[in-house]
Amino acid sequence: MIYCRFFRFLFYFGVIPAVLFFPCGAGCESEVQPSALKVKANAEASVEIRRLNQKHVDAWADEEEKLLSEISSLEKDLDTLKWKRQKTDTYLLDLERKMAALNEGSRAAKEIQDELEPFLEKTLQDLEAFSENELPSLRELQAPGLQATEALQNDADADMVRKTRGLLEILMRAVEYGYFVEPDQTDIVIDEKVIRVKRISVGRLGLFALSADGDQAWKWQPEGQRYEPIPHFADAIREAIQICEQRRLVELVELPMGPPVSQL
Repeated sequence: MIYCRFFRFLFYFGVIPAVLFFPCGAGCESEVQPSALKVKANAEASVEIRRLNQKHVDAWADEEEKLLSEISSLEKDLDTLKWKRQKTDTYLLDLERKMAALNEGSRAAKEIQDELEPFLEKTLQDLEAFSENELPSLRELQAPGLQATEALQNDADADMVRKTRGLLEILMRAVEYGYFVEPDQTDIVIDEKVIRVKRISVGRLGLFALSADGDQAWKWQPEGQRYEPIPHFADAIREAIQICEQRRLVELVELPMGPPVSQL
């Protein structure tokens, strides 16, 4: 009993491990057995604790990997957002400069429009007044274009570019009318009678008419706004018409460019 208690004392204070206990009789065996079971239970509990700890460590390692991956993704998103913000600021500055330039251009365009629109309208009025004094054939040619241009100038939806282009086009055509010889067929009033004639305009210099039978000829008199007879020029007018219609070789034709001269 004394030896058993002594070994037990050494065991408790860690001097010798429990495995060195030797059987020392019935009384000693009864005291050693519970201590061995307790050590075993403690060891198993320690192993279980370590196992659980390792399980938590492994779980945390997986969670840590996921969190690190998420952090990396968020950092990339943050970098992208910073770049977008900087780019947006750059775009805003550029747009502000462009808007300022547009506002300045709009102001300048408004000033030009305020000056140009009255000029266009005055030019059209002058052209219409000029057309009233044109030869009848040229006045008839210009009438549709003048009407369309006037409608365009009064169109609230038309911008200044269209209005300016339309007026320039009608001006160019009006200029061109003074450089060509153009024959046509029409009805004219002579002594209150309607007569079918062939006309030929020599630019703005003169307008001549020839009867269907070719015997009678007339010249437009701007001063009196009427056709004056010039029968002695019937053959010359016929030749001029044939040359313009390419039915005769080109040659010099004498036509009266001044006022008609009475033939005695």
